Amino acid sequence: MTESIDQYALETTWSTRITDTIILEAIRGHIPLDMELNILQGLADLNRGKMANKDLFIKFFSLILRDKIGKPIQAIATQLGRMAGIQDSAEAFEWGILLVKSCKESGLYTLKHIENEWYVCPNFTLDKQTQQKLAKLQYLPPMKVKPLNWTDNHNGGWLWETKHLILGSRFTKHNKPLAYDVINKLQSIPWEIDADTYLLEKETNHNLNKRKFLRVINEYIGQPFHFVWRYDSRGRSYSSGYDLNLQTNEYGKALISLHNKEMITNIPNLYIAIANHAGQDKLTWKERINWTASQPDVDKIPWEEPILGRKAVRALKDSTEGKPSGYVMSLDATASGLQIMAALSGCKKTAKLVNMTDPTTRYDVYGEIANLMNANINKPVPRKIIKYAGMTHYYNSKATPKALLTEQELHVFYQVIKGLLPGAEDVMDTINACWNPEADHHTWTMPDGHTVYVPVVEGLNAVYRDPELGEIPLRYYHQTCSDNFRSLPANVIHSIDGYIAREMVRLCNFQLSHVHDCFVFSPDHLNDVVNTYKLIMADIASGDLLADILGQISNNPTLKLSKHSNDLDQDILKSSYMLS
Repeated sequence: MTESIDQYALETTWSTRITDTIILEAIRGHIPLDMELNILQGLADLNRGKMANKDLFIKFFSLILRDKIGKPIQAIATQLGRMAGIQDSAEAFEWGILLVKSCKESGLYTLKHIENEWYVCPNFTLDKQTQQKLAKLQYLPPMKVKPLNWTDNHNGGWLWETKHLILGSRFTKHNKPLAYDVINKLQSIPWEIDADTYLLEKETNHNLNKRKFLRVINEYIGQPFHFVWRYDSRGRSYSSGYDLNLQTNEYGKALISLHNKEMITNIPNLYIAIANHAGQDKLTWKERINWTASQPDVDKIPWEEPILGRKAVRALKDSTEGKPSGYVMSLDATASGLQIMAALSGCKKTAKLVNMTDPTTRYDVYGEIANLMNANINKPVPRKIIKYAGMTHYYNSKATPKALLTEQELHVFYQVIKGLLPGAEDVMDTINACWNPEADHHTWTMPDGHTVYVPVVEGLNAVYRDPELGEIPLRYYHQTCSDNFRSLPANVIHSIDGYIAREMVRLCNFQLSHVHDCFVFSPDHLNDVVNTYKLIMADIASGDLLADILGQISNNPTLKLSKHSNDLDQDILKSSYMLS
């Protein structure tokens, strides 16, 4: 009970949701009556009744006064329209600008024309104490108690804060069924701050607000906490939190450990983790174990990920001394998108280069492309550049490879990849053919009942011509029909990637979390993680998941891709390095 009270108190004093309340308390009794009457009259004249005048009145003051500086009139007007319950962006702006103009004589703000733009500049400054209260508000950190189970798309997670289970803009929100069981299982895992990392390592996120970060550390160090998890529109899951989060930089990952510690008895798996942090993840399992074992001093290893590497060494020392550890290692899928495309197409040529068929060799598909390219050009292109170009190519991107490579390099790139991964090309082309230019969204249901809903959203540039203020440039987004099919392959593959992660969480009966296709767990479970992943991928390869999804998108149940082979699942079950 005490923990729940503490959590409730934290949410109601840290959350940005209380901004309006703080500002209302600050201005109550300190604003002229004629100002109140002017603004209330403007609201009464324009309000369409979707929100009470009183509530709009509070939000109006909050929006204008929360920052000391002026804000573009486009932003203020559109937000006011949204607050009034108007969904269409253009209509929301028009309503908002009428309100801003109607209330400008109140004296709350001044409209100023600065560098060809109109700004709404507040005439009042909040007192120092109120500013300090607002400065303390921040993104909510993890919860001190287990989050509420999600039972629908609106109720779950925090005790007081309310958010939709689906991340993103208003366009992505819906009430169709989602996979609540997985999100609730992820939320049940207790974590803690790794004291050694905090004391011994230096924060490497230079964009972090140090004051707010230290506030979170002081609040959470020495006690367990839980992440609230949510989905994106494709079904990929994300842990909530900014200062503490699994999905962050190297320091942030090292800062978090399992609260329920486990004995690590399989020391060779720790050797693999150490080798991975030293950049040796392209070696075979045995080679990685031997590499770590051959190091004369593990404290002097030349790390690629030094913070995580040193944490792994500390876990090794604890384990050899018989101490339980909260350390988690991680394994990434070796090119998860291409693996999925290979499984869907049954293409063994594609599958081989992403470690789905040969159990004895650890392939690096982007390294292979880089080697083939660099054999035909004078100046070598780094693997990292090739990886970004290759990943985006199979998601229909022309712009990213063009931006990353010179004209000569781009020509060689397309020569090299032509026919190199035919399964991936076939899957991309087949998905492209399913685009419906007359639909403003695409939706499909995954095998576990999770609904994928992807709206077609486009940005529009427009000009609003006001008789008093002149031309005001606008940029707004709307859900619409489109001929631009390029996003569909990435959305389909990412929906399958999310489904695979959910199945991993379901099937593993130990503490397992993930960052998309990177799975996080105590080292003793390495073999179970690898084998579970193979079972899931083999099941996809032996089934007709792509045909099912494409049939739902296109309303054509006969649409399917002719598979290159029908026994790739057997090769997958014998493979070794799909996760590495």
